[in-house]
Amino acid sequence: MNDAEAQEAQRTTAMGLITDAKNMLQAAKILHEFGVRTVKGPTYYLLGHAIEVALKSFLLANGTSLTVLRKRIGHDLGKAARRAIAVRLNTLTPVVQEYLGYIELLNVYYEAKEFEYRVTGLKSYPPKEKLFEFLEAIIPIIEPIAFQALKQRRTQSQPHAT
Repeated sequence: MNDAEAQEAQRTTAMGLITDAKNMLQAAKILHEFGVRTVKGPTYYLLGHAIEVALKSFLLANGTSLTVLRKRIGHDLGKAARRAIAVRLNTLTPVVQEYLGYIELLNVYYEAKEFEYRVTGLKSYPPKEKLFEFLEAIIPIIEPIAFQALKQRRTQSQPHAT
């Protein structure tokens, strides 16, 4: 691990990622609830990014390295979701499985960055309500796991008395 990767590993935590997911979800809700229906791209982008960092928070808390998150999963929501499903003995799996079709449909546009850069043509987006439901269901599951990982990390980084 080079110096830049070591610094990123020090400042990237599962708790930080789940906090970012909550903030993005809140921003998406504001756009949606205030009737800004014509601002579809930014709302879907925020929902996709919230899903990405929430799932990465869970994976990071369960031992997936930042290198794997960055290089093997990247911005692929489907890969992140399937990897989360594969984590043994977790309460997140049934929820992710239930919404996997919506995640995969969003991922078509999210991974291709079509919410960030205009791409013309017909689109078939998942219902925003289903994405909101998904995030509202997984964040309360992931947050205590992320908090526990943060506590363990702090304990491991403290010098031990000899």
